[in-house]
Amino acid sequence: MKAVSPYLGKAGSGKPQAVSWVDHADPVPGAGEVLIEVRAAALNRGDLLQMRGLYPPPAGASPVPGLEACGVITAIGNATDPTPDAVSEAEAGDSEFKVGDEVVALLAGGGQAERVAVHSGQLLKKPESLTWIEAGGLAEVALTSWTNLVHEGSLVAGQTVLITAAASGVGSYCVRLAKELGANVVVAGRKLQRLEPLRDFGAEGVVQLGEGLAKDVRELCPNGVDLVLDLVGGHGVASLLAALKDRGRLVLLGLMGGTVAEIPLSDVLRRRLEIRGSVLRARSVEEKAGLIRSFESFAASRWESGCLTPLIDRSLPFEQVSEAYQALATEEVFGKIVLTHSLGRCE
Repeated sequence: MKAVSPYLGKAGSGKPQAVSWVDHADPVPGAGEVLIEVRAAALNRGDLLQMRGLYPPPAGASPVPGLEACGVITAIGNATDPTPDAVSEAEAGDSEFKVGDEVVALLAGGGQAERVAVHSGQLLKKPESLTWIEAGGLAEVALTSWTNLVHEGSLVAGQTVLITAAASGVGSYCVRLAKELGANVVVAGRKLQRLEPLRDFGAEGVVQLGEGLAKDVRELCPNGVDLVLDLVGGHGVASLLAALKDRGRLVLLGLMGGTVAEIPLSDVLRRRLEIRGSVLRARSVEEKAGLIRSFESFAASRWESGCLTPLIDRSLPFEQVSEAYQALATEEVFGKIVLTHSLGRCE
């Protein structure tokens, strides 16, 4: 099969590997897994970091980049003999999925390819209201948003959340999901003009990252916000903590701004603030399956309204993967970049 070239450089070098569409060994579904013919797969910042040798896939995961994909199930893995000849729909076991199902997959790697094997617990049925391109950019943003707003951030209706890097794929989806949860939303970023369109999706306030952030936030919310969802990290964490209410909580899920921060620990103690780190890729299959099922239950009645459709910046054929990665590296995209196959499979 064809796949996006895996990173082959020195781990941790930070030097980007040349990205291309190359021949790669076919994946073979094992016990509990299915094989998917990929229709579309989105790029994520984790993929970009992996191609720079800074974010290696977990042990046992495919070296091919791609944390999400959508497509059609073509085979079910056999528990005793995971070879192509032993794969059939009849061996689906307890899985609710079968050959021919259209699905969205949350992956630890391997999505940017013609085919990918994934545990059935990491699948959700493709919403009928979504195109293949939209579905290709759904899994990572939806599950990251759901995990960190609800399960880690404990956000409930009537509370206020501040979301950083809100023009990104994850950030923009967090805005839409937070509104569906009944929360008030303030968004932050380096360039205010890139954030303004998010008002159309429910953001009540737009503020700039930097030293003046806490003051700007408190002009909108005098008592501060209940929750900060931070995709940036770095030295800006101190100003985000200052924007919190007493007993407020900050969930850190990205380090675009750096890995080191100096924070006033006396304020953390005195105001009883909570700082929590969160990752999705390294969670177990069982934990991911639980998160997917809870999100799917919440979203089931909301797909038709379009409120949970991911924002797509652009779609490109897999053959233009190098151009897609270059665009992601500019940090000027609004929403997701999705790769598609050019043989009519995404129509």
